[in-house]
Amino acid sequence: MIKTSLKSKMNEDICMVAYPENHGFTYMFDCGVASLLTISDILKLRAVFVTHTHIDHFINFDSIIRHRAGSRNPLTITGPVGIAKNVYSKLLGFTWNLIGKSANCFEIREIIDDETFHIYKIYPPLWKLKNPIVVKSKTLLEQDNIFVNYKVLDHKIPSIAYKLCENDKINISGFPYKGGPWIAKLKEMYLDKVSGQLEVDNKMVSTDELYSYLVTSSGFQVGWAMDHLGTEPNHKLLSELFNEIDILYIEAFFREIDKDYAFKHHHSTSKRSGYLARIAKVKKLKLVHHSRRYLSEIFDVIEEGRAEFEGREPNFSKETIAKYISKE
Repeated sequence: MIKTSLKSKMNEDICMVAYPENHGFTYMFDCGVASLLTISDILKLRAVFVTHTHIDHFINFDSIIRHRAGSRNPLTITGPVGIAKNVYSKLLGFTWNLIGKSANCFEIREIIDDETFHIYKIYPPLWKLKNPIVVKSKTLLEQDNIFVNYKVLDHKIPSIAYKLCENDKINISGFPYKGGPWIAKLKEMYLDKVSGQLEVDNKMVSTDELYSYLVTSSGFQVGWAMDHLGTEPNHKLLSELFNEIDILYIEAFFREIDKDYAFKHHHSTSKRSGYLARIAKVKKLKLVHHSRRYLSEIFDVIEEGRAEFEGREPNFSKETIAKYISKE
């Protein structure tokens, strides 16, 4: 299970932290100014996943620097093309004569396309960017039983959608033998699709027999997709990435009545985000990141997307009125 907590209130920049169970780290998605974010959250971070570096998604990176720049614990920052220079420039905004050289580096993973990213490692006190390592992989990060996949979306600039996943779990059902250290070996052989024998209860037993008592269940999955153009090309990428995931956080910045303005600025609407979640067969939908112009009708904004997700007519409490006028 992966627990999630939105750290930003309705009228604040966007930020969320994920807490995988039985895992020593937390994971942050976007880092706008968020009043519910704690120092403890920051100190336990393994990675910060930035969708893009518009100010409302990146302004609070200074807080990450404040509490982690001198730490000996590793921290990975991921984002679209340009994230390495963004982080580097943030770091150069401060003076580092008191930081020890034993402090850990920041590792930056800059996403080039849907199967390529570059890894930079920058060390204090100079934080120099050197030539990166080029990695060809659809998996952006792996840590213990956690891994992260991604897609590059169109927001007029690249904007990254992320999926945080637990590994599939192997449980035992109706087992007639006593437990022991050999169970870990059995699960390892099962995952490697290897047949053989293991010593169980002082006798040799075929792994094929033992495999019949194993039950595989899918690991929990969390999706995060913020600013993006709410049209078919992005929907195709998102429905592939988020197919049948457990919970999806997705932008609902505009209402459908303002879709022309939304599209002009390469955003989605609450209704279109609800539609995407429905076609992707998402199990639980969280509509977040709303324009402040809708704060007086925020529950109607969310209702618009939820109704589309659930395939029904919306039940609004107020008349829908356009808050934006598109100007050519």
